[in-house]
Amino acid sequence: MRGKTMYLLFALMLVLFLSACMRSNKSVQFYRLNASAAMVDIIQEPELTNQALIGLGSIRIPDYLNRPQMVIAISDNQYQLSEEHRWAERLDENISLVLTKLLSSQLGSNRIVRYPWSLRQAVDYQVSIDIIEFHIDALGQSRLIAQWLIKRKDQSIFSRRFNYQVSASTTDYEIMVSAQSTCLTKLGQDIAVTLKQLIKEEAGN
Repeated sequence: MRGKTMYLLFALMLVLFLSACMRSNKSVQFYRLNASAAMVDIIQEPELTNQALIGLGSIRIPDYLNRPQMVIAISDNQYQLSEEHRWAERLDENISLVLTKLLSSQLGSNRIVRYPWSLRQAVDYQVSIDIIEFHIDALGQSRLIAQWLIKRKDQSIFSRRFNYQVSASTTDYEIMVSAQSTCLTKLGQDIAVTLKQLIKEEAGN
């Protein structure tokens, strides 16, 4: 009887060991956000925007997103973190890089600096972004909610709440990241259009 018990314990330990090995051998997939190329149209008025130095940042993300794992909502109050699907870099850094490239392309200007910039760089316009939600919801929708504002000489001159969502997936992470990139591209476009208008208005005064 004792021998049978020892055999069962050994078999159980072997099963647990093999299960742990299988979990540890799962490959981790890494992802980065990018501007959605299909949505990007270059604004052909660089003579105006090239004169302005634009500072992008700070960009704040909520704590629930401040982690390497990708986040999916499985209900209104419950979230799932994926250990096998992770961001390739800090999410706020990735967002900042994407928006910098996007604004440069949209405005036809390379005078975009990211926060924190040098004290010697006196920016003409500062864009601050407070991201409130940025994840895949339980219905497979990618939603980006953000509050952003533009300052001119430390004075707030424009503020807007951004709320945009597109269909994604609840299982395919590549589709999820593509949908989130689309949301981020739309945010960048809205900011670029506003900056272009503000710079044009000031140039006309």
